[in-house]
Amino acid sequence: MQEWLRQFKLSKVIAIVRGIEPGMARPLFAALAEGGIRYAEVTLNTPDALPIIHEMREAYGERMSIGAGTVLTVKQAEEAIQAGAEFLISPHVDADIIRLALSRDVPPLPGAMTPTEIVQAVHAGALAVKVFPCSSLGPGYIKELRGPLAHIEMIAVGGITKENAAAYMEAGAVGVGIGGSLISLPKMKEGRYNEITAYAKQLHESMQHL
Repeated sequence: MQEWLRQFKLSKVIAIVRGIEPGMARPLFAALAEGGIRYAEVTLNTPDALPIIHEMREAYGERMSIGAGTVLTVKQAEEAIQAGAEFLISPHVDADIIRLALSRDVPPLPGAMTPTEIVQAVHAGALAVKVFPCSSLGPGYIKELRGPLAHIEMIAVGGITKENAAAYMEAGAVGVGIGGSLISLPKMKEGRYNEITAYAKQLHESMQHL
C-alpha cells in the first residue's frame, strides 16, 4: 500500500466519477487516460457503479488505478473490493471500513474535516486522509492543518479546479480529488470528450512542477 501512495504522490490527481450513465464510462475513461489521469474513483451513489468499476478495471487496469468513492458502509466496501476497487474513499471516518480495507490490502482514504477526525482516521490505520469539503475553507485551511499535523498525508477534495489545484498542493496537500470541473456531464451528453481530455492535460501539466 505504501507503493500505491508513493505512485499517487507522483500523479497527484484522483478523478471523481459521479452520476454518469453506464454508456459514458468507456469514452470517459479513455478521455481521462489520454489526458494523463492515472487515478479515478467511481462513487457508489452512481447507478451501476460496481459494474463500471469492474469493467473499467478490465479495460484500463494497466493504465489507471480505479477505486470506489462514497463508501459509507462495510457492506459497500466489501462489494467494491469484490468488484475490483483498488482503493476506497469515504466522506467520513469509519474504523470498520478502514480495518476491512487494510485486511484486503486495499488503501483506505477516509474523509475528515477537523484535526480530531483527521488524527482519528490515521490512528485507525488510514493511508492518507481526504480533507473534505475543502471548498468551504480553502487552501489556507490545509496550510494551517499542516502545522501540527505535518506527518499526515492529506488529499484536498471539494471545489477543486485546474485553476486552484496548485494552491492546495503548495499549501501542503499530497494530491487532490477533482469532480465536476473535470467530469462534466453536459460535455459527455454532447459527446465532447475531447474537452475533458484537454482539461485533464492542463490539470496534469499544472501539477507536475509541484
